[in-house]
Amino acid sequence: MLLAGCDKIASDEYVQYDGAVITWSETSGSLEPVQCAYVEKYTGPRCTNCPSADVTLEQAHQQYGDRLVVVSVNYPTGQGVPFPGDPDMRTDGGNAWASYYEINTIPAALLNRNTATMYSGPMNNIIGDIGTALQATPALALQADASASGNEVHVSVSLQLQRDYSSPMTITAALVEDSLVYRQLLPDGSLDEQYAHNHMLRKVVTSFWGRDLPSPAASGSVHVGHFSFGAPEDVNLANSHVVIFVSDKASRRVINCTSAEID
Repeated sequence: MLLAGCDKIASDEYVQYDGAVITWSETSGSLEPVQCAYVEKYTGPRCTNCPSADVTLEQAHQQYGDRLVVVSVNYPTGQGVPFPGDPDMRTDGGNAWASYYEINTIPAALLNRNTATMYSGPMNNIIGDIGTALQATPALALQADASASGNEVHVSVSLQLQRDYSSPMTITAALVEDSLVYRQLLPDGSLDEQYAHNHMLRKVVTSFWGRDLPSPAASGSVHVGHFSFGAPEDVNLANSHVVIFVSDKASRRVINCTSAEID
């Protein structure tokens, strides 16, 4: 689904990719609640300002560590079009997200999918806002593990609400790859032939807008979900991880997130 200057499409009019089915069970015990921050960055190889945003987010990652989860979405048109012979990082899920959030210039980023603020350019102000977001009291604890057998990835996710939450929630999973080397325009207009692209979205594993979380929404039990998916053949799973985030279904704002390296 590409951006073509059309009107915003209602969420229920999207053609939904069914994605991985999550099988849930309940268990006793408790999880350690850790609030993380989700940054969804829109980028492209022909975008001269995108490397500056990469530098900013790398600085944020050095400051906040694994509590910062970044997904880089390749813009579907214009500056997101790959150079001839380079890999095409555009995905159906990323295209749907870019269209829904009406991304019309890159770089652009959303923090926890809060549409009240859209970050652009070098986005230096996002570092402090990430710190503020991390100070929130977690509404839920979220943990995940991932392993691979060939190109088949198996994921286990555990979550536990820390307080009653009356609104429906969804869970979304995505496959993200680091250390992808292909050409990138730089701020001075030169072309870096060996630019390392990190946090690149390779596949939305669940439905593009997530799977409904199991009921009840009251705090207490630990919900454990299992699912598997096939990775694209050109993905290096040794450099990849699975990103999982839980969202409020109505607003789509991210409540908490996590990332799991693939063993």
